[in-house]
Amino acid sequence: MRHLFAAVFCLVICIPFAGAAEKETTFDFTTKLIDADRTKAPEFKNDSNALAHYMMGTVYDNLADTSQAIEEYEKALSYRDDLSDVYLKLGADFLIQNKLPQAKEALNKAIELDPGSVQPYLLLALIHTAKGEYADAERRYEEALKQNPDNLKVLAFLSDLFIAEQKLDKAAEVYEKILRVRTGDAFLYFNLGLLYSKLNLMDKAEATLEKAIEVDTEYIEAQMLLGLIYEIEGKFTKAINQYERVTELVPLNKEAHIRMGQLYYKLGDSERAIEQNRILMQLDVDSVEPYLRIFSIYAAERRFDKAEEVLKEALRKGVSDAVIYASLGYLAVLERKNKEAVQYYAVAVEKEPENNTFRFYLAAALDRLGKRKEAIERLEEIVAQAPDFPEALNYLGYIYVEEGMDLDRAITLTKKAASLDPNNGAYADSLGWAYYKKGMLEEAVQELKKAAELLPRDAIVREHLGDVYFTLNDYDKAEEEWEASFKSNPDSKRVKKKLDKVRKIKR
Repeated sequence: MRHLFAAVFCLVICIPFAGAAEKETTFDFTTKLIDADRTKAPEFKNDSNALAHYMMGTVYDNLADTSQAIEEYEKALSYRDDLSDVYLKLGADFLIQNKLPQAKEALNKAIELDPGSVQPYLLLALIHTAKGEYADAERRYEEALKQNPDNLKVLAFLSDLFIAEQKLDKAAEVYEKILRVRTGDAFLYFNLGLLYSKLNLMDKAEATLEKAIEVDTEYIEAQMLLGLIYEIEGKFTKAINQYERVTELVPLNKEAHIRMGQLYYKLGDSERAIEQNRILMQLDVDSVEPYLRIFSIYAAERRFDKAEEVLKEALRKGVSDAVIYASLGYLAVLERKNKEAVQYYAVAVEKEPENNTFRFYLAAALDRLGKRKEAIERLEEIVAQAPDFPEALNYLGYIYVEEGMDLDRAITLTKKAASLDPNNGAYADSLGWAYYKKGMLEEAVQELKKAAELLPRDAIVREHLGDVYFTLNDYDKAEEEWEASFKSNPDSKRVKKKLDKVRKIKR
């Protein structure tokens, strides 16, 4: 905190705010000392000593020796205790030393002696802010503004206070006032545009940021934020044009190329999206992200050969991140190449042995390959080390249900998965199916109905619910659920047989 107060002190006392700081005051007796006749006056000695110690205090302040400065200011006050400037300096140094009670006492005395001075109010406001007394800080800033309504230093600190309090509308009002006094400041326009965006006043944000760029055509932060505003407003083409202007100014701006790639993909122009990511590959040769984004585009379009090609390109260029192998495993799963999936996931796990997601994918791939025993062993290791990993809990529990191995453990596992992610229909289905296999039919109905509400078009969920109703001899509901399942998967011969059976019973 000492460094914070030192920086604040330099800003408030030493550095003028764009020429708008208060005019420095001087002691009335300073000029009087020039008059030789003053040397005969009885108060001359006190005035002279006070001035000498005051000047020495300022020297120590310039040397950042606040302890010696305080000592000098206190000596000055021992000769003259009615000097507001000395109390102001003293209060500032106490503030730097985080001696807040002494700072407040000195600053209040400065105000008592010179109510029209702005700086004591400002420093008191900073003390209140440091203590989290925001209402008191705001009151002090308002008192300062009564003395000088257009003091930019006070307005700047007040806007910061409002931002800290999340009173963004009031902060914006202060910035608007500052800009009426100090026109043509791109930074201020940028800050105001940012505030407008957070207040969801996108039209104002757009206009203000455009003003910032008009003042400073190379203000990259304003250019980028304006592009994001265009995106939020759904003006994708304008956003792309904005980002292109950024890359004209800064060709190596990665964020602009990323944004353009995403926007081109949103607009259905996957080739241009890929082109932007190709540029990113050149800008950051070690980054895995451009390869993954291109892979995602190809995979979404089911261009699996191209998706595989870009991942292998990454490996050829030395970008051998574990996620590349995991993505190759995912691609192999999509193409039902289970043996390849296991191989790729195994490499990913070898590279990142503590990555539970990769370990889970490997276990699932082993299960699909028919190596269920090994899959169970790996899943048990995961849930032992990561007991709150719902995917592993659910998968392992469902395997136990299918195998009829340990239904109590299956219920425990799937119940925990469902509790960790209560809006996951697949987990509710697994728990409901475990209840069904255990013979807990009412509990099974409750969970499977929930699963069907979450996944109304899932053929397996609807089939499971139909099975429970059939066991409960509720043939109408069983038929209804199996019909829904068959509608979602009309190739299921198993469900077709169940439908034929229940309809025969009903006849």
